[in-house]
Formats: sequence, C-alpha cells, structure tokens
Amino acid sequence: MIVKNEEALLARCLESVKDFDEIVICDTGSEDNTVEIAKKYTDKVHTDYKWGDSFCKARNYALSKMSKDMDWVLTIDADEYLINSYEEVKEVVEKSKALAININVKSEKGGQVHKFPRLFKNTPEVYWVNDIHNLLNIPGGEDADITTVYGYSPAHQKDPDRSMRILEKSLKDNPKLIREKYYLAREYYYREQWQKAIDMFDEYTRESNFIGERNDAWLLRAECLAKLSKYNEACDSAWQAIKYNANFKEALLFIANHMDSVNKERWLSFANLADSRGVVFNRTVSEKGSEYYDELFKRDSNMSRYENIYKKIGGIVGTLEILDIGCGLGELSKYVKNYSGFDFSRYAIQSIKNGNPGLNVWVGDAYDEENYAGYDFFVCTEVLEHLDDKKLLAQVTTGARFLCSVPSFSDPSHIRTYTEGSVKKLPLDIKNIYRFNWRGGKWVENNEETGNYILLIDSIKR
Repeated sequence: MIVKNEEALLARCLESVKDFDEIVICDTGSEDNTVEIAKKYTDKVHTDYKWGDSFCKARNYALSKMSKDMDWVLTIDADEYLINSYEEVKEVVEKSKALAININVKSEKGGQVHKFPRLFKNTPEVYWVNDIHNLLNIPGGEDADITTVYGYSPAHQKDPDRSMRILEKSLKDNPKLIREKYYLAREYYYREQWQKAIDMFDEYTRESNFIGERNDAWLLRAECLAKLSKYNEACDSAWQAIKYNANFKEALLFIANHMDSVNKERWLSFANLADSRGVVFNRTVSEKGSEYYDELFKRDSNMSRYENIYKKIGGIVGTLEILDIGCGLGELSKYVKNYSGFDFSRYAIQSIKNGNPGLNVWVGDAYDEENYAGYDFFVCTEVLEHLDDKKLLAQVTTGARFLCSVPSFSDPSHIRTYTEGSVKKLPLDIKNIYRFNWRGGKWVENNEETGNYILLIDSIKR
C-alpha cells in the first residue's frame, strides 16, 4: 500500500487484509494519525519516502520492501476494502499460472465494476508504470472472483487538482503519451470544460489502440457534445462506441435518451439486451442499498413534482386498503386513506413517522413475500426501475390489483427505463396506461408530449 492522510478509512482497509502473511505500507507524508493506525497492523511502515508526484514510483518503492519469500502481492488502496478472505485469495493464486490476475474493483456508492490487475507475482518482471492512473507493465492473464470495494477518501479534498497537475506535467514532458490524454480529457469533463475535453478526447481516439478505453472516450465525448446542445454529433460519437462493442449498454442508453419517441423505444430494446461485456468502466447502474436512499432523501425530500401522479392514484384507489411498495416520504398518504407501506430508506421512514406517527410504515425488504401478505391492492410508485422488477412482482399476489409508475428516462439510481412496449412484457394484464409529461417542474397528465415521461400503469398481476 501507499498512503497519505488516510486516518478516516485506513483501519477499515487493514481490517480486511489483517490475516495476510505480510503488510507493507509506504507513507508519503501523512500529517494525521495514518502512521499510528498502520503500525497497529504491521511493523513494516516506511516513512522515509519523499513524494514526487508519481504514483508508480511510490508503488514500486513499496514493492521493493516486500520480503523476497512472499510469492504474490495484492495492491490495495486505503479507501478500499477486500470482501474475500485470505483463504479465498490464497486458493486463487495457488491455482494460477499467470504473472498477474485481474480482480473486480467495485464502487461502494454506485456498484459499478471494472477489472484491474491488482494481484501479481512478486518478481522483478512485474512492476508499476505511469505517474498517475498507474497500472502494471503487463496485463492480467486471468480473471478471478476476488473483489475490492472502493469509496471516496476525504484525503482527496486536500489536493483536488493533483490528477490534473500530474497529467498536464506528464504530457508536457512527453507529448507522445497516449493513455494520459484519455485521463486528462476526463479531468476536463469532470470540471465541465466541455470543449477542452472534446479536443483532448479527439487526440486520444486518433492515437489509441486500446479498444475498450477508446469506446469509453467516444461515449464521454458524446456527453460533452450533448452539454453543448450538439445532439446529432453526440449520437454519432456514441455510435462509434457501439460500433466496436454492441454490448455497450451505457452508450445504447445514451442514444435512446437523445432520440425521438419512436426511435427511443427501439434503442431501449437494444439496451435491454446488452450486458456490458468488454466494457472497461462499467457504469451501468446496479441496485442500491438502503444507505444510498438515506442520503438521497436527505438531499431531496420534496416530492411535490409527483403531486399529479399521487392525485391520480388516489382517485383510482378510492377508499380501498393498499400496500405502498417503496413509499418515498409517504406523500401518497395525502390522497389514500387506508394507507400502509414500506420503504428502502430509514431516513424516509423516520421523516414519515415524525410527520404522521399514525401511519403504518416500516423499513422492509421488497423481495420478502411476508411483506405482501393480507393485501389485494398494491401501489408501486417509482420503484420498479430501481430493483429487479420481475423478482419483486413475483411476491405480489396473483390476481391482485397492481398500480405502478415507471419512468422513460435514465437516472443515477435507475437500473432500467420503460416504454409502453417494454411495460407490456411484464407479467401484468394492463387495464389502462396514463402518461405524465414533464412541464413546469411537475409531471403533468394530458399535456403536450415531452421526451421524458412517467407512465402510470393500472393492471392485474398475472
């Protein structure tokens, strides 16, 4: 490991690897309790290294301090933790015939996964290259079901321009570098410097032979063009990514979301068939845990944009008793008298209880059939796009009334989107479909059609 000012997360990381044969840490100048925490787990904490804006040099220094009788090395960062046991990792390396093994590196917040060679033979043949966004000098020869989960280290806030600084210096010193152009373009993208990002992505895609990363550059370039309202050029750029990987789900969704309603449905059908194989940075959204929704409701607890949908549901339900699946902040209770439900967020439930302690609301597991017992009318507003829709529907009583709203548009928490065509593939006998278009900051029924919309489906569960 190399570390600096990581007192907030280091113990979590080291707890996950404490059973390994040896832990070697290179501290690059911590000013907090990082070194003291590290010494609780290992006596091999090296504090004499002078940081020089080069991650590969620091990693190789740490690597040089490994005991020679250690056959394999796992590299891990302080804001990560390993979910596998020592025994599981040992079993993988004992069977391996490769010099380096790709493991899964998974986002703690979004669930995105990419494969990266982090497990490798302790031999002079294998070492780190590139000052930033460093990687091994050889590719991973095998894939393993070993996973580290990464978060976001508060230490990054102390030097937010570090990546930009190192990348610009690297390219100034050696303009022939290629991958650095991709990552510098991403830095411009993060800073919303759209044209500078486009220009750098153009340089990179002309020079790179790394097809997976080049596909990602085409997609990010498309997003920059869309921000400049150059939508036709944006779709053409995303098409370049799909041309070389028809399973690039995120690129297919991008085109779908920038098309007219007729073409949108066809592109969404393509996206629903794609599995993101061969994608270097798989940002396709996966299911979130309750902690994600806790934070979401803290940032945005105003559900007034859904008011017309709630009123419509209230008019359909009348005085019938319902179970509300994923009740948000209980706004539906204003329009439905016999209301009970559960949610995925403790924060939302607490907010509901504070406002109306008489409501029957609890935190629940959407896949637990016991939650559904005793009800024959279910309301599911803005939920099916967040979860495994067919798995959830399997818990709903056959023959029960099922009223659900589903969106047509992508969102950081949506794992899928819907059209009238895709809704009809669900195990539902549909009675009515109501469309709500985005107008004036709210979802409005019977208004001029907009590209983004929510469908309210009145159905019977088959």
